[in-house]
Amino acid sequence: MTETETADLAGVHAPVGVDTTRPSMARVCNWMLGGKDNYAQDRNVGEKLDLVAPSQMAAAWASRQFQQRALRYLIEHAGLRQFLDIGAGLPLPAPTDVNTHQATAYMHTLPDADRPTVVYVDHDPVCLAHGRVLLETTDQSHYVCGDLLTPDLAGSEAATYLELEKPVGVLLCGVLHHVDDETDPAAVVRGWVDAVPAGSYFVLTHQWNPGGESPLAEAAAKCQDRYLDLMGSGWFRSREEISALFDGLELLDPGLVVPGEWWPTGPVRKFPTTAEGLVLAGVARKPVP
Repeated sequence: MTETETADLAGVHAPVGVDTTRPSMARVCNWMLGGKDNYAQDRNVGEKLDLVAPSQMAAAWASRQFQQRALRYLIEHAGLRQFLDIGAGLPLPAPTDVNTHQATAYMHTLPDADRPTVVYVDHDPVCLAHGRVLLETTDQSHYVCGDLLTPDLAGSEAATYLELEKPVGVLLCGVLHHVDDETDPAAVVRGWVDAVPAGSYFVLTHQWNPGGESPLAEAAAKCQDRYLDLMGSGWFRSREEISALFDGLELLDPGLVVPGEWWPTGPVRKFPTTAEGLVLAGVARKPVP
């Protein structure tokens, strides 16, 4: 089976859904975050990744905590009140406050009309079923069917809950490294940039291969091999390739960094594990003319 044929089976183009004989991106992530909605095939992926890049769970949590800090920044400093979480995956049940709407729940002192609206988007039917049960708990939280590769919001279900004349915070976390080069992840991002108004923000994480003489380069290459072999997708791109995803956007300080180093509320004083060092994260703004 060729790499392309494998990607057609398990990549972003074809959600695994209820098939438990194949690993699912959403379920592997669920396992890494300590969730219960995963099966042996999913755990097998995580465990094999752990052998070549230890502490996959720590890396997943570092990325999720970055998202929480970014959300707080966008709410408190950028004034955003609506978010679009694309490729949201499987939620973790309360009281775990790592789902997007839970990370914004500290705004409970605001009037209802001023609380952030969060629209979760996924095309996996299992994610949709779980998300609608566990996440649609307030008038400001919605889980809808949509595709990362179809960024046109006009007339979409997501658009019914968003005010598209106002800035949106778009989360593209942990999804673009499952888009192959032929599909062009930078073009996918540009599609979403075009779909939201000026002043919107993009929160992004992507698996990274430092390359060169970095001691992490070999671990990144081995992780990519395991992803492609077991799931058909999961590319570790260079810093230059990941930076290109932000073309046309204004990258916020401290730029494109390991998730634990993005710290608007103070530095994270912890040396990253191998797996944590293989992810880059950033937040950028669509310029206002």
